[in-house]
Amino acid sequence: MELRQIQITLNAQVGPLNEVRRQRIMESLGADFSVQPVPFQGALALVNPLRREAVFLTDTQIQFTVEGQPAEFSAYRMEHLLSTIRDTLLLEDRFPMIVQVIAHKDANGSAFERTVDAFTPIPPNTMRQYFPGLRGLGLRITFEEHPYVCDLRIEPLFSDPAYLFIQFNLGSQQAMLGVSALTDEVNQWMNRLQTDYNDIIDTIMGA
Repeated sequence: MELRQIQITLNAQVGPLNEVRRQRIMESLGADFSVQPVPFQGALALVNPLRREAVFLTDTQIQFTVEGQPAEFSAYRMEHLLSTIRDTLLLEDRFPMIVQVIAHKDANGSAFERTVDAFTPIPPNTMRQYFPGLRGLGLRITFEEHPYVCDLRIEPLFSDPAYLFIQFNLGSQQAMLGVSALTDEVNQWMNRLQTDYNDIIDTIMGA
């Protein structure tokens, strides 16, 4: 499984991002980040093109994204950036967290064909009779692991059917974690996605 995008969103009482606060954030993150235009009034978007990182802030949210082929995710780097923003804005160190991960996985054949075989007990030929032009199936697994609600989605990567498109989401509005603790949580979930859940997907696909 190759991680392509990791996005961490913290619900936070950021407050209005006036010009002084914007300038402080830009100075604290450093010259590698540049301001990008956004369609939302009062929001701030900063991008580091060399590391393929982005930081997006509103008055109620802090979002960190890293992407690539593969995405070079570093828990230490994430903690550093989020801590810097927290300290610059003088925020309390308690945040609910939402995580979204996008990954691609070799389908060991055509994902269109293999998902039809793997994701339904209905014979593939019968499925194709019901749905002429069928281009594969998707599987969505929703589960709870306190305090998180999790969602794992598996479907063909339509731009390249040699691969599966994997999306994993988790979130909790109840758990309030400090930056260091939520960094540990994210790192553990990344490891589980690439080990336990990767093995589960192989089992589901009959690999």
